[in-house]
Amino acid sequence: MSGHNAEERFVIVADARRRRTAAEKAAIVAELNAAGATVSAIARKHNVAASLLFRWRRESQIGKATPQQRSFVPVALAMTSAGASASPAGTGVGCIEIELVGGRRIRVEGSVDVALLRRLVDALEAR
Repeated sequence: MSGHNAEERFVIVADARRRRTAAEKAAIVAELNAAGATVSAIARKHNVAASLLFRWRRESQIGKATPQQRSFVPVALAMTSAGASASPAGTGVGCIEIELVGGRRIRVEGSVDVALLRRLVDALEAR
């Protein structure tokens, strides 16, 4: 036997992948909802990768959202005392507050001459 060991060697390969039923997966994912439960602790307990638990949780959520949960919610904003004096949008009248370097602020109410405001900001920032 030209330099080879005369012993025969056998390699036993075990299937490391465990197949879990949908009920087992659901039970494990349900454990994630317990107070104080962490994905890593539950993964160690069941000898699975944490990424697999994230996948099972995501897959369990598919199709559960109702159309009402996916839609926009109408919002109504109440007028505040500061907003009560503001003009309707599009009239060019309102309030602008600009905070400069060093905490200085410029507050402009009413219609704004953009060129004048730009010169004012440039002059204050040049200091």
